[in-house]
Amino acid sequence: MAVVHGEPGVTRDRNLAIARWGRGSFFLVDTGGYVPTAEVGIEALVKEQAWLAIDTSSVVLFVVDGESGIAPLDLEIARLLREKNKNSILVVNKLDNPRREMLVHEFHSLGMGEPFPISALHGIGTGELLEKVVESLGESSEAEEPSDAIRIAVIGKPNVGKSSLVNRLLHEKRMLVDEEPGTTRDSVDSLLRYDGHDFILIDTAGLRRKRSMSGEVEISCVVRAVRSVQRANVVFILFDASVPLSAQDSRIAALAHRSGRASVVVFNKWDLVRKDSKTSIEFERLMKEQNPFLRYAPVVFVSALTGQRVSELPRLALTVLSESRKQIGEDELTRALQIAVQKKKPPVSKSGHTPSIKRAYQSSVEPPTFTVISSDAGAIGKAYILYLIHCLRDRFGFRGTPIRLKLRTAIRKRG
Repeated sequence: MAVVHGEPGVTRDRNLAIARWGRGSFFLVDTGGYVPTAEVGIEALVKEQAWLAIDTSSVVLFVVDGESGIAPLDLEIARLLREKNKNSILVVNKLDNPRREMLVHEFHSLGMGEPFPISALHGIGTGELLEKVVESLGESSEAEEPSDAIRIAVIGKPNVGKSSLVNRLLHEKRMLVDEEPGTTRDSVDSLLRYDGHDFILIDTAGLRRKRSMSGEVEISCVVRAVRSVQRANVVFILFDASVPLSAQDSRIAALAHRSGRASVVVFNKWDLVRKDSKTSIEFERLMKEQNPFLRYAPVVFVSALTGQRVSELPRLALTVLSESRKQIGEDELTRALQIAVQKKKPPVSKSGHTPSIKRAYQSSVEPPTFTVISSDAGAIGKAYILYLIHCLRDRFGFRGTPIRLKLRTAIRKRG
């Protein structure tokens, strides 16, 4: 799940997932490389996140490099963990052959107890390590993600405030926040409880234009962000209200639309905008003018910095998700589409006939997808399909969710 690369410092945020071994399960938290002396910049923020993970953990896996031997940083981290009196397991990684396994004994000098030799790359020794972890956790080794949790992916360009928004929703410094664009690299999941509902907030890496990407790490992070949209139920599309909308904003919005996910458009940094009573109306008008495919999405203006209107977001997520799961009966759906055809007939086909709609039924949800049986499906063009979708919205709502129409030609009976 975590981005892995030879470049140091790839991991920054606390990346959390459920691990299972035997009858035990537990939350596993991957942290960034720890630099005890860091006081400013990204390394200082990574250090803060690492300590938050350590303070809230039941067991700490202190991983050292068996190939390189004991480093000065290892000595310092070992001292800090001893002072914290944390339940720690010393893990010596990169011991993938018998010659290197002999090097494990030097790590006794760290004073962290018996070292566990492993090779994470080849899976050597990881089974024994997991047994030790479950044993150390004892009765607390039971962790499960709520089965009915609603997954919300937060997407947008770099530096629009995705991590700040997630932190504000969680009421904690869960994600690294820095003025440097591209601080978030992994797609990081966090659990939020709101009004009896469980949400999984997925903070994603900022999505830049392909030609602006630099290196394998950033490309890998963007791929993970796109996959996060695919596994989400709802997408928060973040725009920076303090700068004009760009072509890249539209590309990101189109990603959510094409994925079929229910969406909420979020203008962040609203506290930085000079406004009057008509400013929000103008912002929404311009956004929908530039992104007509998103006319169905509710728009909210927030400030992750001050908390302005952020509390509205979970409620909106529930609303659009409910709309994306809405089901319409066949008779009611067919009647609604036939009325739409009566109001505006489709273009005449090449054979000189006007296509008619025989019946329609809903084939799936998330997004609502309808199969329409027509006398001549091939004669109904994209513009008329958009008209039918518009009529369905007028009749049934579907606020915040795309709608899919699939047209099929009725099979003619012989004889």
